[in-house]
Parts: sequence; structure tokens; C-alpha cells
Amino acid sequence: MRMNMKHILYTMMIGAALLSLASCMGIDNWDAPDARFHGKIIDSYTGENLLASQNDWQIRIWERTWEAGIPNHQSLAIKQDGTYNNTKLFAGTYDMLPYGGPFWPCDTVKNVVLKNSLEQDFTVTPYLQVIDFNATLNGTDLTLTCRLKAPRRDGLPDLYEIRPFLSLTTFCGNGADSKIDIGQYNDRRIQINKSWKDEVGDSETSKVYSVGPLPVKSGYTYYVRLGAAVNDANRKHNYSPIVKITVP
Repeated sequence: MRMNMKHILYTMMIGAALLSLASCMGIDNWDAPDARFHGKIIDSYTGENLLASQNDWQIRIWERTWEAGIPNHQSLAIKQDGTYNNTKLFAGTYDMLPYGGPFWPCDTVKNVVLKNSLEQDFTVTPYLQVIDFNATLNGTDLTLTCRLKAPRRDGLPDLYEIRPFLSLTTFCGNGADSKIDIGQYNDRRIQINKSWKDEVGDSETSKVYSVGPLPVKSGYTYYVRLGAAVNDANRKHNYSPIVKITVP
């Protein structure tokens, strides 16, 4: 009788384990996320895409399809050309907000319905414009110049810095893989740490700032730009266009 009881208990344990395994191996009938959000971040001053650095800031999205609980945000990375594209999202209803970039805070776009694919553009107002950018090569010395423009100055955070970005690829900016990270370039940034009024005055356009000369090497091709940041919580840069420099 004792042996039979042991056999029964053993059989029950094996059966429970098999049932548990079967439940774990059940077919997942949820479709993989394949909906697409894409679009542009538009500079309100120029009507063109806001120039950026690869993955430097993002669009935050919150799915609102389910009302229960507070959803966590996801982040859609911004490309260097001011566009974004994500093809691995679930269809649903979302709130969306450009976040963490070099622009004045903007309103959340609410209840955006994503089905298969949706183009959603955003218009933002940058803190600064980097204008009149010029790159001058003299032998193996490179000098970069620009002026800053701030059409909206009331409440503008203090100017923080102007700094050069040099890269050996077409990706050029403050990203880890988008700049040559050496002291000869990093130390040449212009630290300002003043209000616009103290630095520039009442004008919306600054004096010419010059960074350099920066040492470059013969036979190399560089991609270069300047970036300017204000002293907000993110210290992200507004950028000049990228210029290609080939050193003879």
C-alpha cells in the first residue's frame, strides 16, 4: 500500500510538471509590433528640418490605448537630418512629445491614432540659430566661425558654450560615434556662461565667434560644424550645417 501511494504521488508530480511545461510552450498568438511612426522635426524659424546630432534627443510617446494605470514612455530617436522613423510599434493611440532637445518646451500632441503607418511632424522653436557658418583651411590649420541668432530672447536660458565638432564620417555632432574626441578639439570650445543681454546686448544677432586654428592632417577628409548650447537642463546644441573639408 505504501509503494502504491508513492507511485500515485510520483505520477501526480510528473503530471503537474508536464501541464506546467505545456502551458509555457503554448502558442503566442499576439502579432509582433509592425506599425510605423515617422516624420520631421521642423524649425519654426526656417520651415526646414531642425539640424541635430544622431540620437542626441528624442520624441517621447505614451500609449493611451488602455486606460488603466499610468503608461511608461518609450523614446523614438532623432536622426541627424531632423527626421525620425520607428517601424516596431504596436498599433494604438499615443501621446507624443519632442523632448530633451535644444528648443523651447512645446505642447504634447495627444491622441494620435497609429494603425499601419503614420507620418507625424512636429514644429519646435530652437533656442538659438547658428548662422553665417564658415570653415577656413590654411595649410593644416582649420578655423571655424559663426554668429548666433536668438529671435526669442525673453526668458532665454544663459548662453553656455560654442564648440567645434569634427568627424571622419558624415555623422558629425555630439554623439559618441559622431566626433573626434580629443583635447585639441574639445579644449577649444568657447565658454560663455552669460545671459544673452550681458553677452550680446539688445540685438538678436551676435558678433562673429571664431574657434581655432584646429590642427588637421594632410590627406584626410573631415566633416565639421559648430554647435551652440544654452544652460538649460539638457545642454543640447543647436547646430550649423555640416561642411566637408578635404586637406591636401
